[in-house]
Formats: sequence, structure tokens, C-alpha cells
Amino acid sequence: MTCCEIDDLIDATPGDLAATPQITEHLNQCRGCSALIGALGEARPRAALPRTSISRIEATILKNLKPVRPLPSIPILLFACAAIFLGVVWSGAEVLGMTGWHALSPAQRTVVFTALAAGGLLLAFSMIGQMMPGSKYAVAPRSVLIATLAGVLIIVAVMFRPRAESAFVPVGLVCLKNGLTYSIPALVLFGALVRFGAMLNTKVIGAAAGTLAGFAGLAALEMNCPNLNVFHRLVWHCGVVLISSGVGTLFGAVVEQIR
Repeated sequence: MTCCEIDDLIDATPGDLAATPQITEHLNQCRGCSALIGALGEARPRAALPRTSISRIEATILKNLKPVRPLPSIPILLFACAAIFLGVVWSGAEVLGMTGWHALSPAQRTVVFTALAAGGLLLAFSMIGQMMPGSKYAVAPRSVLIATLAGVLIIVAVMFRPRAESAFVPVGLVCLKNGLTYSIPALVLFGALVRFGAMLNTKVIGAAAGTLAGFAGLAALEMNCPNLNVFHRLVWHCGVVLISSGVGTLFGAVVEQIR
């Protein structure tokens, strides 16, 4: 029996190679092959784990073992997201008014609200996917966040023009407050929704929930604010989305730290 034949047997023969007399004789004479088979675990008997160790492992597992809470189906979760989103927008329009809706041109109205609806749908799918361990993503959750935020900023920059504004900061702070008044409650509701799932990366899912809530606050603000200055909308209106996204990320980081 040669070393080359031992190599071939390692690849081709399952089981304990040392059980063959010829192989055993070669291993007793060849330190290299003996060390190789020993490293592969072929020549060493497998030690049985003591029953006391198995009992301790079982006790440790069972101590924290809890029944799995069934996750609602994707259509139900999407319906819940839509209900929260539309409920926030509707309540904002009822309380703040719809002056902004009438101030927008038909083209602005169509593009802005279509973008908000599409971005909200993408974020909802991303958030729901992160609630389900093992989900396969067509687009990575971080990419969805970046794409939706960038898309809204680009659309606002393209659809509106600079206009003279004497009280940029005071008027803008009012809009920022109004937008956050609706985005923060929406974030709380989306946060309660994601708790039904298994949040593996709480920072990313928190950012998704915060951005989705920011879109809801932004939609309510677009219904109300008649200020068509592009800088007002980029700084104060889109600022609502950025702040909400940051708050959601921070909340996710706190949850991760607590865990």
C-alpha cells in the first residue's frame, strides 16, 4: 500500500479507512498519511457526548424556547400599511386643509403623488420582506431606501422652480412641524406593525418604517402647503422624510442595543 493509493482511498472510500489491515500497516509506518487521516477524523473514534452534557444543552434551549407567533399573510400586512398611510394622509387633509392640492398644477399633482405612492409601496414591500426571515429580495433593503429618498428629492427639484420668499425659516418651520405631527404617529403605528415579524436587522427595518412614515407626513403636507418654492419643498417638506427616517433608524439601533 503506497501513499498515493491512500490518497485515492480517502477520496473514493467512505467509512473508517483504518479498519483495513493493509491500510493499518501502512499508517503504522507512514507518519504523513497517519497525520492526514487523523486530521480528517477518519482514524479517530468519535467520542460520544456525555448524557449530562446533553441534558444541560436541552435545559438551556428549553429555558428560552417560546412558541412561534404566526405571521399575518403578505396581503394583510400590505393592507395594514395602506390603511396606516392613507389614514394619516386623510387625517392631515381634514385638519390642515387642502390648499396645497389646489395650488399644484395637474402635472405636479400627478407626478408628486404618484411618486409618493410608488415609493410608499416599495418601502412597504421592503419592510414586510424584512419581517420574514429567509425572504429573497429583488432589491436590497438599503438600496430601496436610497432609491426612494433620492427619487423624491429629484422629482421635487425637477417639478418646482425657485420663487421669492421673505420668511423662509419661519414658514418652513411651520411646515416641518405640521409634517412631523403626522409622520411620527405613523412611525409609531408602523413600528407596532413590524413587531409582528422577526426583526433581524432592526436598524434597516427601522429606517424603512421611518421613511414610509415620512412619506405619509410628506403627502399630508403636500395636500396642505401652497408654497411652490423649490427650496422650501426640498428643505422643509423633504426634511420631514429625512428626520422620520433618522428617528426610525435610531429607534432600531436602540432596540438592537437592548437585545
